[in-house]
Amino acid sequence: MEYFMQDIPPGDFLPIFVSSAFVIIFGMAYAGFFTFVKIKVLPKYYIYVAYLSWFMLAACMYYLGTLLRVEPYTEKVLMGAMVGYLIFPHAVFFILQRLHEEFEPDSKN
Repeated sequence: MEYFMQDIPPGDFLPIFVSSAFVIIFGMAYAGFFTFVKIKVLPKYYIYVAYLSWFMLAACMYYLGTLLRVEPYTEKVLMGAMVGYLIFPHAVFFILQRLHEEFEPDSKN
């Protein structure tokens, strides 16, 4: 399978730069809000902000893929990565919580 990189118009540089920056910002916001809610630093309703950040992250990633004119297969891989990024913090938190329950049964969460 050969891959040919297509020319990206110079007018797309700024949208690519901005959407790339938003991918980083929304990714950090999702991880941060999710973590702070799970360790009970923030109230539980902030989890909606985390999920909104993830949704914006996925939208920016899709828009970035469109601007970069990626192949359909790569587009599917990117969306799969976004679903993985949504699920992974849940799995890590679940594993850590089980680990604490097993080795520290007297401690309360």
